Amino acid sequence: MSLFDLAGKIAVVTGATKGIGRGVVERLSEHGARVVVSSRDQAGCDAVAAELNERYGGAEAIACGIACDIDSLEQIDNLAAASAERWDGIDILVGNAAILPYMGKSADTPPELFDRILTSNQHHNFRLCQAVRNSMVQRGGGRIVLIGSTSGHMASPTVLAYAVAKAGLAHMARCLADEFVADGITVNCVAPGLIRSFSSRPLWEDETVLSAVTAGIPMGRIGEPDDIAGAVIYLVSAAGGFVSGVTIPVDGGRSALSPPNLGPSATDKTMEGSTFN
Repeated sequence: MSLFDLAGKIAVVTGATKGIGRGVVERLSEHGARVVVSSRDQAGCDAVAAELNERYGGAEAIACGIACDIDSLEQIDNLAAASAERWDGIDILVGNAAILPYMGKSADTPPELFDRILTSNQHHNFRLCQAVRNSMVQRGGGRIVLIGSTSGHMASPTVLAYAVAKAGLAHMARCLADEFVADGITVNCVAPGLIRSFSSRPLWEDETVLSAVTAGIPMGRIGEPDDIAGAVIYLVSAAGGFVSGVTIPVDGGRSALSPPNLGPSATDKTMEGSTFN
């Protein structure tokens, strides 16, 4: 059996009709999973599910759409219950849905938006993880992947509330991994850098802006949804079965490597006269 075979697995993906989430449901379906496509728009969910059924389905459907607004606890509970009922359980949860209603000076963040960003991106993802737990236990275990952001691990003053929420999401994955380990459930976080998606369009549609952005990425390009989907497939398949409680940055090396403008000679010069203990 392939380490990445997901045949017979049932996956729920939030924020699944565009960008990263759309890429994730595509690859989950390709690897054999049945998927629940979720976002705020039921028509959008149904459209993506129909595409997946046409591409990967056979005599029976392998995808369905269930709308859920991450802002609503009631809808979160409904998503978990309806998904478990649709195919008699849940094996995989990918918490990708997020909100970013404010960008600008941190001091100018409206209090109500600060609270909403933390509540929806952090607290409500926690509730969703708890809501699917029993269903996973009944199926002998499961995999949870929370989609964080490298903004949560670097200074990000123009999106401070969002960055704080994403940083909390990464630590929440570690805490839940510890809590859920006895149930056979792994919990991990994937932290994307700049990815070509609907929300990041202003940064990659303009060639001048794109050039400026990629100048700070060691690999010299922005990411694609498949870059994140690949990390997710690893974590939810047999290949990632011995991994839990970690955050994997997928950012072209930006958070770990030297900036592109620091070549070996510049690095060597910087280190002259330095001592290390």
